[in-house]
Amino acid sequence: MRYREGILLVTLGVILLALVTCGKKAPPFLPERVMPLRVAKLKAGWEKGAVVLRGSVVGPQGRAREGGDVIGCRVYHARYPKKDAPCEECPIEYGGFKVIKGEVITEKEFYCPVPGVDTKGIHFFEVRLIGTDGAVGAPSTRAKLTIDY
Repeated sequence: MRYREGILLVTLGVILLALVTCGKKAPPFLPERVMPLRVAKLKAGWEKGAVVLRGSVVGPQGRAREGGDVIGCRVYHARYPKKDAPCEECPIEYGGFKVIKGEVITEKEFYCPVPGVDTKGIHFFEVRLIGTDGAVGAPSTRAKLTIDY
């Protein structure tokens, strides 16, 4: 009698383990590379007929850092007419991004001229730094620029 109870207990345990561990398994994947730096206090300005983005480079804890392993940035841009401009806190839908390669960090400051932005309206910008291994950093703060000419 005890022998049957033992077999029943083991069988139930195996079935329970099979039910818990059974399921669809995802294919293996490499974890996404992470760039620890980001741009804070992003500001957009107009210099010599071109839009220039400036800001400070910070690490994960928000402290200023040097960006020796940064090879460029992604600039996300959206333009709205003055009549239909979203509010300051409203989400912005960026149509895409431009990759700007080269030195974008000078002495702990982010500096990036953005070519091709010259139409009237309200422009919003967001930046993500790109590392030497292709990793993309966290989004920056949002910058707003109004072009009236």
